[in-house]
Amino acid sequence: MTCIPRLLRATAVFCLIALQGFAAGASDSLGNGSGRGRVDFYPLRSVNYLLPVPSTVKYDYRVYVPSRHSMSKDLPLFVMVHGCGTTADQQMHASQINELAEAEGFLVMHPDNGGGCWRAVLSALDSIHRGGGGEADLLAEMTRATMANYNVDPERVYMIGMSSGAFQTTHTAAAYPEIYAAVGVMAGGGFGMNVGCIALPDAAAPALAPLAIAEMGTRARVIPFISLGGTTDPLGETPTIGGCSRLAFIESMATNMLLAGNRYAPDLSSTVKGQVPNGYSWTKEVWRDRSGCQISERWIIDSMGHYWSGGSSDPQWAPWTDPKGPSANRAAWEFFSRYRKSDTINECAESRR
Repeated sequence: MTCIPRLLRATAVFCLIALQGFAAGASDSLGNGSGRGRVDFYPLRSVNYLLPVPSTVKYDYRVYVPSRHSMSKDLPLFVMVHGCGTTADQQMHASQINELAEAEGFLVMHPDNGGGCWRAVLSALDSIHRGGGGEADLLAEMTRATMANYNVDPERVYMIGMSSGAFQTTHTAAAYPEIYAAVGVMAGGGFGMNVGCIALPDAAAPALAPLAIAEMGTRARVIPFISLGGTTDPLGETPTIGGCSRLAFIESMATNMLLAGNRYAPDLSSTVKGQVPNGYSWTKEVWRDRSGCQISERWIIDSMGHYWSGGSSDPQWAPWTDPKGPSANRAAWEFFSRYRKSDTINECAESRR
């Protein structure tokens, strides 16, 4: 979270970090991030952006391949988008998502922009719209390449982002709704929002729903949504003004209601409270439609700041994750695994089990 002070001053810049040079598809020498499978590395391209000064940003991605993977069997794909000042490697190791992927049998794609801030956090026009040539297009390109290279089940592709990666996730999902079955955010805002969401009231969020639908265009569909945020994080769940992940949740609910012709009439069906041993208490809100199908989740983590919740307790990953919070990996996967893309065209978005 090393770039957050600059974000809060709305003067974020890319914190570029030199990348190691692996060959395409080669095993990552930094290890597999606690899993027993392998991590393959793919360079993508360099893009020249005119920031305050011209800057060339290098993009690549890593794919965690669980040991049970076989090209004869489709597996789900979980796309995890890192935050500002965090590389894909750091997010991978800090979150320990690969360990869960090994246990549950899904692939993980880790996109990397060189450790900088994803440009949706500052509303860069090229990166928040389909066909702009920026990071929404690049994330879609990475996702489709991974789907092709690993025989991914196209019905079960999911994406979640942390901080600036959360902003990029919601914008990419609106630009490419035909790819992602369900999406989520950890400490970041929804479509049409930038870092200025730290000063928005909750009432402003539903007004952005029509913009998200306009971006989806003829590909528009209901997208199940999960949000997670800490109560001491302005980009998470701070009360009253701000709380960007909460705002993203409110906008998503409004968007899905409009797309479903208000058939959902979403209702808070249950609230679950928990406590991490020697850690934070948390609240999970489960929202369902009138037929009882779950459509969204909202996680509120008491006293947590701007971190990925749960993950490694190793001190070297402390800047990016807080192990005193509930596992965001587990929460996201358990939510995502309820959905197949084709099921979200109906009133009940939750897949049959």
